[in-house]
Amino acid sequence: MRLDGRVYGFPPAQQSKTGRLTPMSTNTEQPVIQWRGWDEEAFRAAEAESKPLLLTLTATWCHWCHVMDQTSYSDRRVIDLVNERFVPVRVDVDQRPDISLRYNQGGFPSIALLDSQARLITGRVYTPPEEMVQLLEQVSGVYSGSADTVEAAFDSAAVPASRASEGGSPGATADLVLAKLRELYDADYGGFGAEPKQPPWEALGLLMALYSRSGDRTLLDMVKTTLDGMYDGLCDRNDQGFFRYSVSRDWRVPHYEKMLYTNASLAAAYLDAAQLTGRQVYRKAAVSALDYMLSTLYDKEASLFYASQDAGEEYYRLPWKDRLPEHQPSIDRTFYSGWNAAAAVALLKAYAALGGESYLHAAERVLDRIWGDATTDSGGLRHTIGGGNEGPEYLADYVHALRAYLELYQVTGNPDALRRAEGLTAHIQESFGDDAGGFYDTAYRQSTPGIALPREKPLLENSLLAEALVKLSYLADDHSHQQLARETLAAFDGVPPEGTYIGPAGSRRMEGDEERLFLPSGSAWARAWDAVDKGPVHEVIVGRSSDSRTKRLLAATLKAHAPHKVVERLDPGNDVARIEALGFPAGETPTLYICMGGMCLAPISNPSEVRQVAATRPWASVPQFTTWNF
Repeated sequence: MRLDGRVYGFPPAQQSKTGRLTPMSTNTEQPVIQWRGWDEEAFRAAEAESKPLLLTLTATWCHWCHVMDQTSYSDRRVIDLVNERFVPVRVDVDQRPDISLRYNQGGFPSIALLDSQARLITGRVYTPPEEMVQLLEQVSGVYSGSADTVEAAFDSAAVPASRASEGGSPGATADLVLAKLRELYDADYGGFGAEPKQPPWEALGLLMALYSRSGDRTLLDMVKTTLDGMYDGLCDRNDQGFFRYSVSRDWRVPHYEKMLYTNASLAAAYLDAAQLTGRQVYRKAAVSALDYMLSTLYDKEASLFYASQDAGEEYYRLPWKDRLPEHQPSIDRTFYSGWNAAAAVALLKAYAALGGESYLHAAERVLDRIWGDATTDSGGLRHTIGGGNEGPEYLADYVHALRAYLELYQVTGNPDALRRAEGLTAHIQESFGDDAGGFYDTAYRQSTPGIALPREKPLLENSLLAEALVKLSYLADDHSHQQLARETLAAFDGVPPEGTYIGPAGSRRMEGDEERLFLPSGSAWARAWDAVDKGPVHEVIVGRSSDSRTKRLLAATLKAHAPHKVVERLDPGNDVARIEALGFPAGETPTLYICMGGMCLAPISNPSEVRQVAATRPWASVPQFTTWNF
């Protein structure tokens, strides 16, 4: 994420001593750049006129994207050059993550110069006016219709789309990922790498799972130091919620945008840590993220969450007493299906860990809206709910939704949630699967505008999918899902810890930088392998749903931590066949069976015993599990 010593496109020359921006003044009567969308007409124009495309990747929450609009893209010289010699295309990175991942140059805004076949010529992050003029003149001066004609002029020349990435030697294991995390770990402030510091929720999930099994205190220390540092530096004590990342190593210089996905992911991570450690401060941190989501990003009428809130640096630098609500940074009111599903997961985890029916009801409403308004007649899942839906379908949206419905089924036992999870899984296999193993990131439709980019197999989404398939195999009693999870992870042998995807070389530049800094996809991959190889802790409650004792036992089970926990609730009146298949008696007293690898602990009927068992971490010593004659 660095470029010539700068971080995330933070150009020092554009900042005053106070840190505030001095935007270039604009003349309302001057011309503007004639931006187009990513569509067929733009590429046809580029080919017919032998002009390169100027693709700008921007976001509503991106502070420096706004700065570039006020400076470079408001400069008369830049405007004239772009309109005369280029085909300008503007893309919102949240609306089209497939385009963002392939052309991101290491931060936002990103500028990518392409030929009419969508091949990269060169690119930059934020570029001030003088440098922008030089770049545009240089590219247009040597371009004659193809990226090949300017390859010698730029270091970042186009890479043929057919060239596959080389992941490294086969047989990479989760141990390599853990070793890399130890190497990157910042023992002083937590997190991984130096700066900028990204909240590493995937890595924290891996470390917590490994600690639960091994008892290695160094792993838990890495988790706690990181969580403590993020809470001290990134959590907004006034408006609540977490900022997106830190510019500084010590977490105390945040970049002020707030994202739904960031807050949902951090809420889930803090809740898991609260269950594991019992520390109240982690509950407080999770509640801060959830309160922000529900108070600022939640649309009660739509029962959905908005996408993000702008950085608003000047607002956050004001004293608290001067921060008036009407001056709060603007909000992107787009509803993204995958991010809403991730928010539902956080709410369901909050209900499990903290109680509170409001969390459960909010999650149910979100998931009902997703199923009712984001799904297509063919069983597909739209990227956005309401508004434009012309882009491709994304594996990430499906994976987040699958995880959410599985979480809902474990909490409520609602069979509709399980059926929806199975339906999503079938559609994932049909639309994204590859016979060679693994799943592609996109499913382009005939109506998708612009050039259909080469599909790639992302390590992160495939790993999260594999984790979900392990849970589904237990809950749906279908071992083929477990095998599919294993095959999916095996398809990426040799890719982590450094690689992030299988696909055209030279793509996903920003994601590659992130992988080197804090290892998100490698951590998810290692964590999924841990779940596949060692199996989840399967906790089965047999008792009538209407029995208050069953409800108390379920509440205690949901609150207690276990690695890769799968909770299944079975009613003797409705689930006789499943209870018999598992070999459990259907007695009058509600009973919890904690099992792993086909063996179980002694049955539990008293809710107070559940936490005691979790505190002893029996899954760290498999011999404690035995075959019981129930």
